[in-house]
Amino acid sequence: MSDEFRKKLASYEKGELTGQELEDFEKELDKLESYQEYLQQNDQQELQAASDPVKEKKQKKILRRGKWKARFQTAVTALGIFLAFTLCSVIFTGIYYSWGEPDRMEVNSTIIDQTLTVTNPYGYLGGTSTNTKAYFGMEASRDLNKRVGDEQLNVGEMKVDFLFSLMGVPEEQYYGTVSAQQPAFVYPGRGSRGMSDWKQLEDLPEGTVVSAYVSFSELMDTKEVIDSFAGKNMDLLWMAVDTGIEKSGSSEGIIFEPLGFPSFPIWHEDDFIVTDRKVEDGGWFGGKVVSEGSESPEYEEGDQEVLHKQFLKTLAFLEENESKANKMVFHELELSSRIAYLKKEGFQHYGAVITGPTKKILELQDEGWITDLEVDEVSFWNWTNR
Repeated sequence: MSDEFRKKLASYEKGELTGQELEDFEKELDKLESYQEYLQQNDQQELQAASDPVKEKKQKKILRRGKWKARFQTAVTALGIFLAFTLCSVIFTGIYYSWGEPDRMEVNSTIIDQTLTVTNPYGYLGGTSTNTKAYFGMEASRDLNKRVGDEQLNVGEMKVDFLFSLMGVPEEQYYGTVSAQQPAFVYPGRGSRGMSDWKQLEDLPEGTVVSAYVSFSELMDTKEVIDSFAGKNMDLLWMAVDTGIEKSGSSEGIIFEPLGFPSFPIWHEDDFIVTDRKVEDGGWFGGKVVSEGSESPEYEEGDQEVLHKQFLKTLAFLEENESKANKMVFHELELSSRIAYLKKEGFQHYGAVITGPTKKILELQDEGWITDLEVDEVSFWNWTNR
């Protein structure tokens, strides 16, 4: 309130205002009274609303509903973003692993299969299957098998996860049929390690078959090994190769981590000869469907030149992917130096893995070129005589 208004109000109360001045001041007072009534009415309404529990409850309900609606909208938005990201990752993952010729899925499965073939005497039994996963991953899995007599036994399984081209640590799960003690080879000249199982073969009954690791008294070339087992009622499964590091390794001639190849060539995808090819309509977006039939090259059993060539080809492929191959076997393969050694010194063998009737394999005890035998697996009779 201004000083001038206060003076007029005092004059008005004393009756000193007259004429137009009195009329104007009374109008101004009327306006103030109307404004004061308006304020009083609003104050009463607010007070009533504040004291009305029904209205207060409605207001809280409206606020609560608004909060939940906001939360729901946020959740729906987050879910939409998640689903969109998942869909995009699935599409991108499929494209990534199917890209190239051969594609990345095939390359990774080949690395696994060929690493096992040259480091595990039974690694050639079975193959790797692959499937892509969301979020740029791929899973490779395969059975772990052994051959005992004429029967192939499933002794475990392996899984390997990939993130893009990064390979995880292989996970191996073995079943109860696997031996508790890992057999080994003994390098020629080292002498027996006192673990030969000739006595076990003597104690096993007729009507059983075994698989066993045999060590030679001296290094033998491939043809000599094949010829030595030819005509015997047993199968030569795998031959361990001297690559220059076995004699002087940390195990002093006891070899638990051999490198070798099976008694047949390790064929690669580009070795196969296409015998039949068909192109048909029916692909996506008007594409073509191509189907091919192929066969492996001609091979004469026991041809060591082919065996050596394919083994070196396999090692060269694994050398290009050595970091992954090393993860498969949990140690350094040193492929470059081993390949160089084989090219310079040639192929010689210090042992082999065989299978057949127990008593026939026991007869090898009388062979001077065999020093040690360690039994791997035993099974009931499942053998067809050769």
